[in-house]
Amino acid sequence: MEPPVKINCPTCGRRFLSDETPAMPFCSKRCQLIDLGRWMNEEIGLPHEGDPGDAPVEYLDDRDLTQPSPERQNESFHRYSE
Repeated sequence: MEPPVKINCPTCGRRFLSDETPAMPFCSKRCQLIDLGRWMNEEIGLPHEGDPGDAPVEYLDDRDLTQPSPERQNESFHRYSE
């Protein structure tokens, strides 16, 4: 196990030893929940370029997946219902 190190809480900035809390990298459960609330309220997030909707959609092929493939078209599905 690594020796404890002094770190700063990303929420409140308090300096503490890493082995003082089970809520690493936060100094307390309270700071951990504050951070979670910021994520959930979308006050903070991962940096990105553009909107997610701008990403092109790639389709594997043009098959109509509602129809059986030509290879399976003649198969009988009755054998699975027994």
